[in-house]
Amino acid sequence: MIFWAILLVLLTLPIACGNRTEKEEISYDLTEIIDNGELRVITSKNAISYFINNEEEMGYEYDLIRNYADHIGVDIKLVIAKDADEMKHLLLTNQGDIIAYQFPCSKANKKALAFTDCRSNSYPVLIQSSFAPIKDVTELVGKTVCVKRNSKYWVRLKNLNKEIGGGINIQIMHDSLSVDDLIIMVSKREIPMTIADNDIAKTFRNTLNNINISVPIGLLQERGWTVRKSSPQLLNSVNQWFAEVKNSRFYNKLHVKYYGGKLLDKSIAQNIPKGHVSPYDDLFKKYAPEIHWDWRLLAALSFNESHFDPYAISSAGALGLMQMMPGTGAKYGLDSVTIFQPEPAIAASIQYIKSLSLIYRDVKDTDERIKFILASYNAGPAHVLDARALASKYGEDPNVWQNTQKYLLLKNDPEYYNDEVCKFGYFRGNHTVRYVQDVFNTYNHYLGIKQNN
Repeated sequence: MIFWAILLVLLTLPIACGNRTEKEEISYDLTEIIDNGELRVITSKNAISYFINNEEEMGYEYDLIRNYADHIGVDIKLVIAKDADEMKHLLLTNQGDIIAYQFPCSKANKKALAFTDCRSNSYPVLIQSSFAPIKDVTELVGKTVCVKRNSKYWVRLKNLNKEIGGGINIQIMHDSLSVDDLIIMVSKREIPMTIADNDIAKTFRNTLNNINISVPIGLLQERGWTVRKSSPQLLNSVNQWFAEVKNSRFYNKLHVKYYGGKLLDKSIAQNIPKGHVSPYDDLFKKYAPEIHWDWRLLAALSFNESHFDPYAISSAGALGLMQMMPGTGAKYGLDSVTIFQPEPAIAASIQYIKSLSLIYRDVKDTDERIKFILASYNAGPAHVLDARALASKYGEDPNVWQNTQKYLLLKNDPEYYNDEVCKFGYFRGNHTVRYVQDVFNTYNHYLGIKQNN
């Protein structure tokens, strides 16, 4: 009898003394963090919070938590989790000190964790193709939406399916795929639809202009950084720091830097090898000699047209990598399929550029002629020809782009667009003038990139 009692005690020892469980009260707070000189930061990779761009660690949460770590005088150690459930588990089992991520403030999470004042709000939206998108959640009946099982989007989608009476085909995606991955898959037409938070969707929309994010599928949700309830010192310290930093220039610039969509990790969206300027360098090198351009200038045009997205669809209806209108593309051999294929699109754009070069053959200076070609590629030649006519009328050389762009900008003034030399009427030239400059800025940037042979 004594033997069995001792055996029972021994069998229970690994449970009591082994790995920590989520229900144990853990005493590890700011004092211990400072003593050890390290803050263990739990986060996850996505287009805003944390990513690696050109071998540099970046991200909104990453930069912000580094500021806090500097504030308390410690280093940070990143603990990368695949999803919210793993983040929560890592925190509750003392494998990290703080979740620096837009972690959902659900009732269950608030009961288990202590949320800091570093919070924000967002709501879930449908990510779909911008080509013939649905406009209301009731149109999801019979449609397929792809999400990961047990994610907050999966839960919301199941509830939405009940709300509209069923009919949504919920496709479960592999656990290794991130929300970013699923958004890219929609852009590449590998899956029809997915769901993401509105702020993340907006960031992707700034780069992937062939996705639609206009359909909300849920209410505003609060999210924020969180710590264990047994870490009151850390909680108070973070709150005091955030009260100061949220009104600083650093915080405002950080918000613009990441939520302005300028620093979306482009390697997520496009597989650009190191030492290349695009995924299509070989094609630009192949076709650029036909128009006597540096291939990097052709790449710069493509970047400013589509960000190298072969499935891009503009609000004006331009399509594909080189953003040609369907009618123009048809003149150069493109159809509804090939206009979305990189090589045919580039080949057709070369023929179009050749035709524009003929229009400006009297512009003898090569660099000047390229500027006229770029402006016409962006806006069509009609308004550029009007601006040249105005330049001539007012005694300025129409073969100099600086003169022509002045009158292109004046074509929104009745005095000029009603002039008898103007054949095509009103035009707002700001975008086109900026476009020409943007292409050259991109080209000059590409000239500075060390190329792989």
